[in-house]
Amino acid sequence: MNKVTLVLADALLALSANSAQAMGEYADRVNEAKSYPNKTKEIMRLPAAS
Repeated sequence: MNKVTLVLADALLALSANSAQAMGEYADRVNEAKSYPNKTKEIMRLPAAS
């Protein structure tokens, strides 16, 4: 194979590996966000005194 083909194949391999790692990290963040409970609480107001 000539050098241009090898360089092109190397660049495509690096790009695909980088993309796969980025998608994996994004999936980790989404799964962590789903696993944490929602910490916000609704404020319950007392009925008005009559």
